[in-house]
Amino acid sequence: MMKPVSSSLVLLCLTLSLSSCSFHCQVGNGTAEEKTTPKVKDEMLLYNGIELDARNIKVSTAYLVTNDDKGDRIDDDNVVDLEKGVKLILLIKEGWKEIEGKVWLDASMLVTNSSSETVLEKENMFAKFGEEGVSAEDAKTIGLSVNFKGWDSAKPDTYTVRFKVSDQKGDASLEGSYKLYTR
Repeated sequence: MMKPVSSSLVLLCLTLSLSSCSFHCQVGNGTAEEKTTPKVKDEMLLYNGIELDARNIKVSTAYLVTNDDKGDRIDDDNVVDLEKGVKLILLIKEGWKEIEGKVWLDASMLVTNSSSETVLEKENMFAKFGEEGVSAEDAKTIGLSVNFKGWDSAKPDTYTVRFKVSDQKGDASLEGSYKLYTR
């Protein structure tokens, strides 16, 4: 039986409009079918060439999906349709400091192109939940999205996405990167 969305899923959508692009982050319920072979690092399953360093936190899986209604897994070549956007899914085993069933997180992302120019930058992606925090259960699934709506995808390019998620009340953090390609 499904719980009401308001009690079982905290969806955080913070957007930044910069060159018709935006970022989003989410906690809770973000799984999709895994269909490729992962890189294994410190018991983490890393798909899509994701590089990840975790400090005082255990991550089980990291992978990319499209940031649309379907949430399809992105193939290992990371060639993407910029109009669909990309969502990084991080499945957390344990590590966030929990206080009365809540955790306080912060996240940031930086996207650069093949010329090392900053295309997008966003900090304090969880600022909206600063006082309240998020449910500890929902914080086991982190979704960080990049949308390129209206972005000129006629010219092939390579994008590097760097991300960081940290615990505001504890000492756990993770950071990493992945590349996206357009043809």
